[in-house]
Amino acid sequence: MKTISSKVVKKFITRSPSLLSSTASLTSIASFNVSNKAFPSSLLDDFSKFCYQRDLPRAMQALELMHAHCIWADCIAYSELIKCCLARRAIQHGKRVHVHLFSNGHVPKTFLINIVINMYVKFGLLQDAQDVFEKMPDRNVVSWTTMISAYSAAKLNDKALEFLVLMLREGVRPNMFTYSSVLRACDGLFNLRQLHCCIIKIGLDSDVFVRSALIDVYSRWGQLENALRVFDEMVTGDLVVWSSIIAGFAQNSDGDEALRLFKRMKRAGFLAQQPTLTSVLRACTGLALLELGRQVHVHVLKFKVRRNWECRGQKPRSIPALL
Repeated sequence: MKTISSKVVKKFITRSPSLLSSTASLTSIASFNVSNKAFPSSLLDDFSKFCYQRDLPRAMQALELMHAHCIWADCIAYSELIKCCLARRAIQHGKRVHVHLFSNGHVPKTFLINIVINMYVKFGLLQDAQDVFEKMPDRNVVSWTTMISAYSAAKLNDKALEFLVLMLREGVRPNMFTYSSVLRACDGLFNLRQLHCCIIKIGLDSDVFVRSALIDVYSRWGQLENALRVFDEMVTGDLVVWSSIIAGFAQNSDGDEALRLFKRMKRAGFLAQQPTLTSVLRACTGLALLELGRQVHVHVLKFKVRRNWECRGQKPRSIPALL
């Protein structure tokens, strides 16, 4: 038999109007058998409500009350609470949720542990994220991909590649998001070529995100022929891939090829967006094409107007084709 402090109950019900109606049952909780069935359902209901309403103070008060009696809510409610902690940069509150979830031998579902890991990653606390990851009883592709993406974004390339190797040894199959993240962590052509071979072997080379990442990394290493080969293998067009290949040539000071690809993209019926237009402007700068640069500038301004119309729910007017 476990009991709850009368001070905790008084503090919680005072700030939770919806629980005032159940004051009688809460004030006699000192002799209450604490189990999920016997515990007042209004507490869990209010906790979920506070989480969905993003009422962080009240949600945390309810969490403390639940924690004192080893009561756990559903995964979705905790997910909403963690989103609230992230939105408010409430690191200490997020850590408190983590402590509660793993208290008294309770092991959350893998789905929820992944959310906790992602929370620490977004807070920039990679060591905390890794500590949670290493204690997971079961890791799935989301668990591994979250850590690999975090290390790749933090420029900890060796760590990202190390985790990919460990992932494969555990028998977890990487997906397109795993490879698109780890590709950007490649610190040499040897690793890049090995990864490219693995991607082809498992059939992910046709994925838009993976193809775009391959083009980006080959371009970064000055391997424009390989980047163009990856691009030319594309069966169906995609604006993301077009933007990647144009940016690759523009960044490597090959303005002629960047503009040629831009013309091809326009003929294929794709409407240029901001990243693509930025690359074209860079190409114009390298080629000293002032007049063409002015035309692109006009196109950029029209693009911004079109986006404003779309945000207001209005139908955009037609934009004359450039070049």
